[in-house]
Amino acid sequence: MKLLKFHLRYYPPGIVLEYLQKGIVKNKDIDLLDLNCNSDTKEIARNLYKRERLITEDVCEQLEQCLDTLKKRIEHEGPTGKRFYIYKTLQTHVLPLTNVCFDKNGTRCLSGSYDRTCKIWDVEIGKEMRSLTGHQNVVYSVSFNFPACNRVLTGSFDKTAKIWDPETGECLATLWGHSGEVVAAQFSPKGEYVATGSMDHLAKLYDAETGAEVKTYTGHTAEVIALQFDPNEGQRLITGSFDGTISLWDTRVQERVSVLRGHEGEISNVQFNWDSSLVGSASLDGSARLWDARSSTCLATVASHTDEVLDICFDWAGQRMATSSSDCSARVYDVRSDFKELAVMRGHREEVSKVRIVCFSPAGGCLLTASADRSARVWNTTTGNCVQVLSGHQGEIFSCAYSYAGDAIITASKDNTCRIWR
Repeated sequence: MKLLKFHLRYYPPGIVLEYLQKGIVKNKDIDLLDLNCNSDTKEIARNLYKRERLITEDVCEQLEQCLDTLKKRIEHEGPTGKRFYIYKTLQTHVLPLTNVCFDKNGTRCLSGSYDRTCKIWDVEIGKEMRSLTGHQNVVYSVSFNFPACNRVLTGSFDKTAKIWDPETGECLATLWGHSGEVVAAQFSPKGEYVATGSMDHLAKLYDAETGAEVKTYTGHTAEVIALQFDPNEGQRLITGSFDGTISLWDTRVQERVSVLRGHEGEISNVQFNWDSSLVGSASLDGSARLWDARSSTCLATVASHTDEVLDICFDWAGQRMATSSSDCSARVYDVRSDFKELAVMRGHREEVSKVRIVCFSPAGGCLLTASADRSARVWNTTTGNCVQVLSGHQGEIFSCAYSYAGDAIITASKDNTCRIWR
């Protein structure tokens, strides 16, 4: 085996070893989830040299330079982040928006709407690049296939999902089979599959190239409103349902692997952490739970919120979990040990909204929330203090997101506009 080069992975921190084995180029990921502003990169390089056969003494200096670059990216954000300014206002749709997201480079964004379209935007100039038309009802879910971002996936109330070419605007495949609205849709990490969740109580797996249905997952007794592939291999899938349960599936087999029971109300969201060892769930019963993804046991239950928990997310390193609630607050917990509450974010005047409305900044120093009070807020995740209020929308903010680099934010509102902040 021969090492060819190092690749940097900023979020979560890590390096990828590209190497040659028997004439075939392969990659090996090394997670550096504990890397922070105080890390000794020389010591980390020494430890990697000792344990990785691909890393030889003559590349140790280059490895240290890579680690220094990763460390500087974390230091660049800092604990409080930089202030954002309004960069562009996108006059997007004739009816309210449902969801938004960036591509990996942060140069394009998607917006879905009640007007039955998904639009692709050039973030730099604020102009519409493509309008993806063909759905017969609300476009509720929009996403790119990371990291390539050469395909777009939309899920609609017309009971279908569609795969599009963002360059041409052509619909490449329509994913048929559901008898209810499609409210969740996601590409697998390698882009070969698409999973959908529907109000018909089912989840389905499709071939992303042909659009053919691969599997139908049955077992939930109410609407399937959230799902996620495991972030690394994509061989596991979790689904959350209004029946109050979370199901774990192996995409290679038909039957359900396990069911996570314990919530007393509808599930509002579910997520894997980065290494897929943990599952977080939020529920309208006012609680959030942390589960061991391998043993299917509940590790912790938190009921600090005084109203429905509407959303949940992990930071990129998978070491902290954030929740948002109808009680107008968000909270951050340490999931590495005792699930200690680290910070409480209070300041929104109305509920923290209901679509994609809480997310960590890529380096983890800040938390972004969006609310029915027409504002989004950036918070310090260590102190819980509000760093900045992003105001200007004339209606409830349904969705928000950071760019992969953390240097831009997008907010989508009931006022039919998207705002890009930099």
